[in-house]
Formats: sequence, structure tokens, C-alpha cells
Amino acid sequence: VMVNAAPLVFAGYGISAPERKYDDYAGLAAQGKIVVVTRQAPRQFGDNERQYFSDLRTVLETAARHGAVGVLLAAARPDAHLPDFPKGVVSALGPDGQVAGSRSYAPGSVQLVGSISAATLHQLFAGAATDTARALAALRGGRPAPVVLAGRLSVSFRSRYQDVDSYNVVGKIAGSDPRLQAEYVVHSAHLDHLGVGPALKGDSIYNGAHDNATGVASVLEISKLYARLPQKPRRSVLFVLVTGEEMGLLGSAYFARAPTVPKAALVAALNTDMPTLIAPLLGVVPLGADHSSLLTEVHRAANYLNLAVEPDPEPAQNRFIRSDQYSFVVQGVPALHIKYGNRTADGQNNLSEAVQKWRAATYHTPQDNYVGGTFDWAAGVKYAQLNFLIGYQVAQAAARPRWNKGDFFGERVGK
Repeated sequence: VMVNAAPLVFAGYGISAPERKYDDYAGLAAQGKIVVVTRQAPRQFGDNERQYFSDLRTVLETAARHGAVGVLLAAARPDAHLPDFPKGVVSALGPDGQVAGSRSYAPGSVQLVGSISAATLHQLFAGAATDTARALAALRGGRPAPVVLAGRLSVSFRSRYQDVDSYNVVGKIAGSDPRLQAEYVVHSAHLDHLGVGPALKGDSIYNGAHDNATGVASVLEISKLYARLPQKPRRSVLFVLVTGEEMGLLGSAYFARAPTVPKAALVAALNTDMPTLIAPLLGVVPLGADHSSLLTEVHRAANYLNLAVEPDPEPAQNRFIRSDQYSFVVQGVPALHIKYGNRTADGQNNLSEAVQKWRAATYHTPQDNYVGGTFDWAAGVKYAQLNFLIGYQVAQAAARPRWNKGDFFGERVGK
């Protein structure tokens, strides 16, 4: 790939959302140019909207729509480490050989994606009409700050690729209603983890007991609950165990884009990913449910099981876009992901602190293991029951779930 003497422009956060009265590309001619964007967080948006706009896939798709030939991602902080991909980046290909799912590629004009330090961003502003301090201050104040930069950039590089086959596993229970059985509720979980990696504490097998064997086990138990029903729900139910979540939600991105049933027949998706069953389950966070009518089913099921419904105690973790429910959301399907809440039996209501300690010691390490691991099996039972009850209500309802009126995702992707 060769990019020759391409002009540079600064496009703030890389957001183009005129319907939200914000557009980093307004008045900026990006056609044939390399767009430079900061990875600082656009705080003027709500948590889930901010995560959507900051998602690399959204940034690349936006740049491609404006005809950019490249995107440079500037680190948010001077001490930030630039990303490193020793194993490369991964995309899912469709039967035609074209990219069908990716978090690092967008079809269209963009040929180059790279990362630069905050210091390099400062250097690129040399000779421009403003400097980084004023441009970034404007962005933090909620005002776009497009800037034509003085420099040009020439880049050439080679890449190689390797094809690897990996599979989603899909099961179905047919619905009982002659009309509604043609619509589908999805229960999903990712079946991949990290495989074999660097040894830690004498172990190099990354087992993924919590992430995400517990999620897969939950879906299997949920499927048994449906199977035992003497009268099946009105809608059909799909149990989708997806591959490649750890590589960028690849299996779910592929399935949500090209499902094994008509795409328009998917009415809702309930994802189970690392429920973190290390303590009694007293409260839950239904990530994504607040965008659609699914929140009604969540509250009804949670009340039945005496569970509190809470706001996300860790919004900085960007959990809404980091798991497979997000693949369904961007395809216009109302979706949610039930995570643990903050309630504790002693009334301190600080479970997130215990989870953070557990995550620091265990998450994505060989120590995420069944042997010697920390599991609260009663919490696992309640978690599976909750997801089943939510899905069953959706499968039984006369009307399919709907996006909330005026909701950001409903307006962006739900049409």
C-alpha cells in the first residue's frame, strides 16, 4: 500500500453527528486526505453514545464516508502507550471474500490506519492556524475544532494475511405461534478465549473459566429451560455461541449481519458474557436495555427474582461496546447484556470494588480457572434464570421490542 504526499487535516474526535448538532467534519474537506483525530473522550455525549462515537469502527466508517485515505489516532494522554498488535489484526470474511465484520477496517477509501503520540500530534500542528492547546480546549468545551494542518505524509507498507476457519454454533427451538414463530429471540455467548500465551505463575493455558465458560454454560442451561417447557413460546429462540469475541466481536458481527434466518426476523438479542459470579447476585446492570422497551422485561424479571436493577457502576470500562450485544445493536436489533450490579449482602453495596480487585488479578490470565477459582453457583443459577425470564417474555409478547422514541441508536441504526 502506498500513500503519496497526502495532506493532513485535524478532525477533532472524528465524529459526524449533525443530528446531535455536532460535526467534526463540518467545513473540513477530507477527500483524499489523512484525517488526524484525538482519542480523548467526547464527554458531551452520554456514556453509550460516547462509546459508539469513540469506537474505532465508527471513526473509520465516518472517515471513509468523507473520502479520507487515512486515519491517524492521536493518544489521549502524553504518557499513553501506543497500541501494539504482535499477532496482527483480524477481520471476518464473507463467502465472497470481502470483509463482513471488523473492528479495525472500514470499506471504502481509507487505506492507512495508524497511531501517534500526543507529542507527535503537537508537532503536526506546527504552522497551522491554531495549536493543540486551543483545539483540544474547544473540543472539551463541546465545540468542533477542525484544522487544516501544514504537513503532508507519504507512507508505504506491506502486509500479509492468513486465512483461519472458526465457527459459530447455532441452535434453535421453534416457536408455537403460526405467525410469530417466524420471528426470533437470540441468546448469545462467546465461546472463545485467549488460548495459549505467556506463562504467568507457572501456567500458560488461558482457560477463560469466567470469560466466558460461565456465559456459554448459562446459554446451555437457558436452552434446557426452553426445551423443558410443555408449551413452547410463541416466537422461536436461537442459541448462538459465537467465535472471535476476543478478536473484536467477529463471530457476532458476522452473525448479526448475515444470520442463519432472515435478518429482519431478529427481534431482540440477550448476551451473556463473563457475569463474574464471585459473590451473591443481588443487583444487575442491564447494559443497553435503556435504549429500548426491553427494559420493561428486565424490570419485571428482576422483580420476580428480587433483584435490584442498577446503573452501570463502571461506565469507564466501556462495557456496552465491548461484548457481542453491540454487534446486534449496530445492525438495528434491540439488545442487552446483563452484568453484575453493586449490591452486597452486608449493605456496603461496593461489589464493583471486589470485582475490580478480582479482575486485576484474574482477568485474561491463566488464573481465570475452574480449579482454585472463585465461583458463587447460586448466583449462576439466578443469572441464568433472569436471562431466561427476560427472553421468554420477549418470545411471548404480542409486539416485538421497539427502540425508545427519540433514542440515539433507534434513530441511527434502528430504521
